[in-house]
Amino acid sequence: MSPNVSKSWKDVAAKKQAECAAAIPADWIIPAAVLKDIPLGPDSGTNVVALDIPRRSGILTDSELAITEKYNATELVAKLAAGELSSEEVTLAFSKRAAIAQQLVNCLTEMFFDRALERAKFLDAYLKEHKKPIGPLHGLPISLKESFNLEGIKTTIGYISYADNPPLTYNSALVDMLLDLGAVLYVKTNIPQAFMSADTHNNLFGRTLNPNNLSLGAGGSTGGEGALIALRGSVLGVGTDLGGSIRMPSLACGIIGFKPSTGRIPYARKCAGVLGGFSTVLPCAGPNCTDLVDAEFFMKTVIDANPYEYDSTAHEVPWRSVKHEAGKKLVIGVQGEDPLFPLQAPVRRALSSAVAKLKEAGHTLVDIPYNPDNTVATANGMMLKYYQADPDRTQLKNLEAGGEPIVQSVLNMNCLGTAGDWTELSLAGLAAMNRQRGEMIEAWRRIWVDKKLDVLLGPGCQSTAVKHDAYSYIPYTTQWNLMDFPAVVFPYMKSSKELDPEPQTFIAPQKGPDYIPDDPVLQDGAPCSIQITARRFQDEKCLAAARIIQEVLCA
Repeated sequence: MSPNVSKSWKDVAAKKQAECAAAIPADWIIPAAVLKDIPLGPDSGTNVVALDIPRRSGILTDSELAITEKYNATELVAKLAAGELSSEEVTLAFSKRAAIAQQLVNCLTEMFFDRALERAKFLDAYLKEHKKPIGPLHGLPISLKESFNLEGIKTTIGYISYADNPPLTYNSALVDMLLDLGAVLYVKTNIPQAFMSADTHNNLFGRTLNPNNLSLGAGGSTGGEGALIALRGSVLGVGTDLGGSIRMPSLACGIIGFKPSTGRIPYARKCAGVLGGFSTVLPCAGPNCTDLVDAEFFMKTVIDANPYEYDSTAHEVPWRSVKHEAGKKLVIGVQGEDPLFPLQAPVRRALSSAVAKLKEAGHTLVDIPYNPDNTVATANGMMLKYYQADPDRTQLKNLEAGGEPIVQSVLNMNCLGTAGDWTELSLAGLAAMNRQRGEMIEAWRRIWVDKKLDVLLGPGCQSTAVKHDAYSYIPYTTQWNLMDFPAVVFPYMKSSKELDPEPQTFIAPQKGPDYIPDDPVLQDGAPCSIQITARRFQDEKCLAAARIIQEVLCA
């Protein structure tokens, strides 16, 4: 389908990007002398994490550098509650660092630093007067994916046609919760066009770059969060996931990403830009962070606050604390490689190393046989049909309304049927898909019970971060959205041009849209990761097991 391209969309984008630039205070602009000899931009290949530009910029004080680098979110909350740090100084520190991140990797969409600082001052005054925090997140700055609504702030979700939307008059359900729990909200972060890509690029805000290598993608659709947190412009952010959108940026940028079971974190009143009510595969909200402890902290804190009081679709399922037992032995299933989605060498190396280390530590590793009726490829094909189930093709209409072109990464994914193969799904067809999905979930139940598995270990993606516009399908995350299984990604090892010198040999019948090419030199040093999955509503078990596994792998 050819988009109705108009020259005017570039003017709209230029205006919005100028607004973003103007939102950064003048004294938070990185001095030109600091960047003089540093190549930046999507073709530079620069690792801005390693260059430590926040320290070299002189924008942050020594105290602010320590605040943003030394602590995880759980530790910061404890210090804020005890009055050892003020919310104002913590908010200022992360606001400055987020502004620096924006200048380096273009990860933000809305910046409301003054509003955040006013909120922080209020929280400090409350603590001083009442001698107690306002809630368990008292004073903690939390970043949000662009699609969450905040009263008084615009939500454009990267559409040119949404650029002139007025500021919102209401909050998303989760935003109300976070504020009631004492959080400070200070930035929203970038997403791909129509959410439908693992490469965070849209025409309104532009492309988000990977801090570990500016020539690589930051993942998507919560890519702005991934890049921001990798640069410590945030230690805790909230994203959403319908096919890997929390986990893909995490594996691309080298941070933590947890996709919960649907309905455990409130999702209501969030801007999606799609027709609601047509899909039985639901999205969910969850944390991106720097520490597995923080993922558990976020989940427990929100669920303990009764999310069903804020969102009628949230389940009344309390958080069941799983005692963290150092040295506990697990039964871990090992997900096999789908020949249609072959793993790149560094991903395969990381998984092999993880299996070997876990066996050596005394855990039981169980290979899960390849099932031709319940494969990664089968799940991916079904999810593609669910993505295209909207009979109104709302996302394409939103793009056409702005006269903007479809970006390359969205064309790659073909989730919108842009390749011309879209057909409206009948009710009978939808029912048949739902039955097939139920059969696949039942097959996984039998595997879990028969093998007595605690969790499943596998890849987050067939690749590490890849060059811009190279991501295609991402079935190793998408599969667990279809099953509604909780899954967490955390970094383990790195790609190496010395250890993985040969480009991938494609073993599927042909190089189709499922093929993600690798470049061992370009991807050298890119984070690798593993994914831990549990059964539905076993979110607590998933995170507890992940901590045990991480301790073994990172010892």
